Amino acid sequence: MKHVFKYIFFTIAAIFIAAICFLAYDYFQSQEKFPPLTFIGRVNVGGLEQQQAIEKINRLGLAQAFYPTISFEADGAYYMFSAEAIGLSLNADQAVANAYRLTHNESYLKNLKDRFAKGGKTVCPVILNINDELLTAVIEGIAAEIKTSSQDASVVLFEESGGYHIEKEVIGRDIDVAQTLADVKQGLQSGAQLFSVKVIKSPPRITESMLRPHPPVYRLSAYTTYYGRHDSPNRIHNIKLIASWLKGTVLLSGETLSLANAIGDFTEERGFKEAFVIYNGVLVPQLGGGTCQIGTTLYNAVSLADLKINQRSNHSFYFNIYPLGRDATVYPGQKDFVFTNNSPFPVLVDAVATNKRLSFRIYGTPSGKKVTFSYPKVFMLTDAGYRPASVRQVLDADSPFKTIITRTVFDAAGKKIKDEKIYSFYKLYGEKSNVPIARPESR
Repeated sequence: MKHVFKYIFFTIAAIFIAAICFLAYDYFQSQEKFPPLTFIGRVNVGGLEQQQAIEKINRLGLAQAFYPTISFEADGAYYMFSAEAIGLSLNADQAVANAYRLTHNESYLKNLKDRFAKGGKTVCPVILNINDELLTAVIEGIAAEIKTSSQDASVVLFEESGGYHIEKEVIGRDIDVAQTLADVKQGLQSGAQLFSVKVIKSPPRITESMLRPHPPVYRLSAYTTYYGRHDSPNRIHNIKLIASWLKGTVLLSGETLSLANAIGDFTEERGFKEAFVIYNGVLVPQLGGGTCQIGTTLYNAVSLADLKINQRSNHSFYFNIYPLGRDATVYPGQKDFVFTNNSPFPVLVDAVATNKRLSFRIYGTPSGKKVTFSYPKVFMLTDAGYRPASVRQVLDADSPFKTIITRTVFDAAGKKIKDEKIYSFYKLYGEKSNVPIARPESR
């Protein structure tokens, strides 16, 4: 038993002495050098002095000290770049100084305790120099690759067969470059290698699920106007241009369309040419001439479909290429034609413009309603006020006049739902040489 106690005593003493020796060795080693198993990034600098650590990190380079590649994930797609390609470089001096400060910031025993708490291994971050311009260019490149504009679901009609197809919507995608840059820079300094880029999604206004239950494929109305014999190619060009933009427009229940807003600014860059418009009581060639035929034709198609008319103005001069008392003038910033889809279901506006005529067709869900227009009542302005007159009398007198038309709506059973009066006021019936022209129209 005595020998056993003696053995235990010597064992404990040996362990104690070994521990003292280890602590002494470790203490002196860690005063000017890094403690064992100290890593800067992925480089072991344990036992090295600061200058030695700097030299080792620079020798191994960015790929071994940090990562050879950096990855970005954007909406399920991955993009990989070398660290140098995104503008990274090592700042070994600062990284070593920072690591030394972290491993020597407390008393020796406190630092030793922290090391053991971490399993004996201490990992300090690599300090990077980041070229903002190059990193931004990389992020912008990813953004350009994934960027898509949102597109509404649309309806393709096959009138000959009576079929149709609903094109699914496209969700818009983009990246907030400035925020992504800030997040990546922060993550890089903390040692991250993979970055999840936040993609901003822009939902479209109209989705397939909105159209599928009640697809707007039944023709509710149609209306056609024809060009005048003196119409210029420029005017016809403008009409075709605008019609191509309006074709396929879908309005959900309760949505409103402003024709002036839909047309936008009249500029050469957008394809407009000069043609006659009525401006300050005279015909003047201006960009966008012909827009009023768009307004008039669409107004009649919308009226026949019994959609709600919010705003409509007649021309100051009446031209007989339009239905008397049922024309609509439009000029962005001055006059507008506005209507609302007051039906319970989506409607589709279709447009067809040829070299001879313009047609608008409204498609939706059938309601069985029927719309009729009365023959226009004409009233000529005299010294005593308006009096009933014929079109011939108005032409002969070259006088201002007004018209009144009754629009009547019947339900599916033929029962009258409502009557609506449409009033129009004209300065002249402009079918002679009575309309002043500011200057000739280019052809």
